[in-house]
Amino acid sequence: MKNPLSHLTPDAPFNLLKSVAFHFSRHVKKLSVSHDYLGLCAYINARTAVHFERGSSIEFHDNGFLVVGTERSSFQGWAGPNSLFFRANGRLIIHGYNEIGRGSLVWLLEGGKIVIKGNTYTAGLNKIIAKESVEIGRNCSIAWGVTISDHDFHRTYIDGVTQSETKPVKICDGVWIGMNATVLKGVTIGERAIVAAGAVVTRDVPPNSMVAGVPARVIKTDVEFFG
Repeated sequence: MKNPLSHLTPDAPFNLLKSVAFHFSRHVKKLSVSHDYLGLCAYINARTAVHFERGSSIEFHDNGFLVVGTERSSFQGWAGPNSLFFRANGRLIIHGYNEIGRGSLVWLLEGGKIVIKGNTYTAGLNKIIAKESVEIGRNCSIAWGVTISDHDFHRTYIDGVTQSETKPVKICDGVWIGMNATVLKGVTIGERAIVAAGAVVTRDVPPNSMVAGVPARVIKTDVEFFG
């Protein structure tokens, strides 16, 4: 995982001002923050939109630190700003060091919770959306254009019976999700599994397997991934 100090660019003073303002927001709960990065809990691109509604919060645990949209990558010239959008009582829980790439959206709907457990990297143009719960484990690599959502954003019926719109998503440790993949509600992705580019995951993925396709199906087993 990159050291955020290696990301410094000419706009670093503006990023630092944004980061300080974020650090002291009343919605930020610093339960355990890393002391390696000027004592701040995050390093945030100055163009990042941050919106908190009542009762919402971001919590830092286990020497937590979050990098948002400041990575030195091909996304820095065109991916656009990030957005952290917290509806009422939404909670983002950060354990350890994590990065969210440029142009990404983290959206917590009313009462939703997202947990990122540490040493996890997401590339640019990602969307992570929670109305109930999205959990992302340690040492995960999430490529660009990935969408993870626990909510359908619409209502469906079978034989006149309303179907659930929301079910928790759990991504276990060491998972690699390829570019432009989609992970939908109710899915658990097992440890060290690989989701191929463009896959749409609608059912659980066994540990150490590779899934691909629409809908995603297991195409390989006993695979290994070392990010």
